[in-house]
Amino acid sequence: MSDHTAFTEKYGPWAVVVGGSEGIGSAFANELAHRGINSVLVARTQSTLDEAADEIRAANPGVEVRTVAVDLSTPEGAERVTWATDDLEVGTLVYNVGSEPKYGEFIDHDWEMLAGRLQRNFVSKARLVHHYAGRMAPRGRGALVLMGSVAGFGGSPGFALYAASKAFSHTLGEGLWFELAKHGVDVLTPVVGQTNTPTMVKAYGRVDGAADPADIAREALDQVGNGPIWIEGKVQQLVGDRIGSDPAERVRTIGERAARLAAGNPVGVS
Repeated sequence: MSDHTAFTEKYGPWAVVVGGSEGIGSAFANELAHRGINSVLVARTQSTLDEAADEIRAANPGVEVRTVAVDLSTPEGAERVTWATDDLEVGTLVYNVGSEPKYGEFIDHDWEMLAGRLQRNFVSKARLVHHYAGRMAPRGRGALVLMGSVAGFGGSPGFALYAASKAFSHTLGEGLWFELAKHGVDVLTPVVGQTNTPTMVKAYGRVDGAADPADIAREALDQVGNGPIWIEGKVQQLVGDRIGSDPAERVRTIGERAARLAAGNPVGVS
């Protein structure tokens, strides 16, 4: 294990990684373990949680890993996470859950599905941030990592609610970065584009040139003290283009890319 003593002292001894069973979340938990921080992995499926936990333990002897199988799209989900970690000193929260494989116009989705997305991507996120930040602040240290996306920089036809949830992460993270700095708590929103996670590969296929989850986790944790936002290198130009473009033209372009993605041409939404 590398010498990451200062990192561990500031952001440990435990991390809660929401969406930690695979993809970017699992990569965060692995990188945190490499730096000496124990993790609580949170996701819906116990079998995938167990597999991820076993891999982390095998690669990082001495690091502890717990799992919490819970659905954060339900009203009681966030409270179950807080109860399960009540005995731990949590120095890092990574809120990574929230990828969206379901392309479709907002009014064509059933409300039950949309209500679950609202709960998971907005309410549960805010609840867990409030809980863990409230405990970090009196200790004068800690970190919140709220995963963002290029999608948060423009309305995304076919993924409208998902894009809105990423804009929420960006603006929430920026505000908290300023508020919590006086308490010694760092806040970072990593902005990423297309990434070859299991969920997205299953939905749309592997994309050549897409980011690797392990690279995102390592680089984001290297930047955790340099918030409020870190933009992954491959998408910096794309973010700049979106910010500087005409809103109507931006949405048309994003919508066309999303439609091609849904049709099986993997150039679509980030």
